[in-house]
Amino acid sequence: MKNNRKPEEIIVFPLDVSDLKEALYWVERLNELVGVFKIGLELFTSCGPKIIEEIKKISKQKIFLDLKLYDIPNTLTKVIKVISELGVDWVTVHTLSGRSALESVVKSASNNLKIIAVTILTSLDRADLMELGFYSELARDIKELVFKLAQIAYKTGCDGIVCSAKEVEKIKEAFPELKTIVPGIRWEKGKDDQLRVATPYEAVLAGADYLVIGRPIRESSSPEEVCQKIAEEIKKAWMAKNDHS
Repeated sequence: MKNNRKPEEIIVFPLDVSDLKEALYWVERLNELVGVFKIGLELFTSCGPKIIEEIKKISKQKIFLDLKLYDIPNTLTKVIKVISELGVDWVTVHTLSGRSALESVVKSASNNLKIIAVTILTSLDRADLMELGFYSELARDIKELVFKLAQIAYKTGCDGIVCSAKEVEKIKEAFPELKTIVPGIRWEKGKDDQLRVATPYEAVLAGADYLVIGRPIRESSSPEEVCQKIAEEIKKAWMAKNDHS
């Protein structure tokens, strides 16, 4: 099946800074090289909704408000109504908020706001989940745990999920219309706080719809060149998928 999207459209760049000026510097620099700008807790806490207004002045790319909301249904309903008026494209909510909360969030969203459900953070491994009290068999099989959470997200009407590349294939087979946003993308599997990682090629080949890539771009001496290389890897993965279809 032919993919009509451009490779750069699926690259999500996290604006992991606290300064408005620095955030806008990255938006201007990468505006033509990525498809989505992600605003996380650090930047939103520092700048508030103003950062969204400023980004929209200089870019038409998607805006992903990654706040990983986690609260009771009533509170989340009110928050989503406010966020719906900010003009962002996506917002994240934890699946662990529960079915009722997710259903409320989906019903409360307006202005084409997409609800993205967070499953299990890519910084957590089996030992972490065991310590947190997860049922031992699910903690040992993270793919199955993430799949169960993805199933809840799908049934409650969420538009997509955040998961690692390790869980994408099974989720896309079961719920092909559920968008998968995949963090933990690295050129090489080195040691940092992301444990369940993959290369851009591996993630797209597994079925990832969007790749969240921050440090490999931001810490490079040539961010533009890295973006172009990532786009090439995405294109290669799409071609490989077509060859096998």
